[in-house]
Amino acid sequence: MGTSCPAYGEDAGAADRLRQEVAAGCSGVDRPRLCPPALAQTSGIYREQSPPAALASYFKCLWLHRMPDGAPSTIAVVPDGCSDIIWSSKGLAIVGPDRVAAFPKLPAGETIIGARFRIGAAAPWLRTPLREITGQTVPLHLVWGPAANEIEARMREAASTPERLGVLAAALLGRLSAAAEPPPPDIAACVAHLQVDRLTLDDPVRPLVREIGTSERTFRRLCHEHLGYGAKTLDRILRLQRFLAACRSRPGDTLANIAVDAGYADQAHLAREARGLTSFTPREIQRQLAARFGLGRVENSHITD
Repeated sequence: MGTSCPAYGEDAGAADRLRQEVAAGCSGVDRPRLCPPALAQTSGIYREQSPPAALASYFKCLWLHRMPDGAPSTIAVVPDGCSDIIWSSKGLAIVGPDRVAAFPKLPAGETIIGARFRIGAAAPWLRTPLREITGQTVPLHLVWGPAANEIEARMREAASTPERLGVLAAALLGRLSAAAEPPPPDIAACVAHLQVDRLTLDDPVRPLVREIGTSERTFRRLCHEHLGYGAKTLDRILRLQRFLAACRSRPGDTLANIAVDAGYADQAHLAREARGLTSFTPREIQRQLAARFGLGRVENSHITD
């Protein structure tokens, strides 16, 4: 069902090549040092705003990402457990949840806007099991049919980014009664359990299964349908997100302290997980985030331009 993202280019092998190059790093005097791509949240202008109140149970935020002028940019989009509906100059699409970082190459000056689902809330809206779109991007019309084409036409006609976001929000509100169902209670319990800021070194599945009162097989099926992967993968991703948040808010702290507070066994555990999920070292992540958020400033304001 999935295709390469129309907003992110058509080279399906680019992400794998970039991961291999970044992971290889610098080895030997004859090889120039490779600079990893910028983390998405440090490149260009990124803004979030709250969704309309009626959508807040299903959507985490509305957002825009405007890339710098000059030359095309390759950015690293780190997994966060979420799915998004996005619009760019090339159309509307659904971005499924990622297991590892994606490395899209975006045109200079491109503006992407989107609506980010809360974790576990996308499958009922899309009427699509998330396992079918994990790590993929699908044109919205393949799911919503002609209605998606109508929304896209209105967004192209809009005169500004706030107007386009308004069109998207209105379209989501219009589908609220027909499309929206809350995630199953078992999935809601799973997400709430894993989002708690705590140590998650042990297998999270068995205590969750005991708490919910279902079989591991049923629980695994529900997770792949509503999350795109199993609870263990989501646990790793949320722990990584706690690390990123700590890097933004505590730029001067040591990696050892941040690792333990985020839920890792030690700094070595953090290093393995960061490499596996993002292709970056923890030090490079910390460096990039400190350069952008060194004063603790998080860009999360109303979109006005």
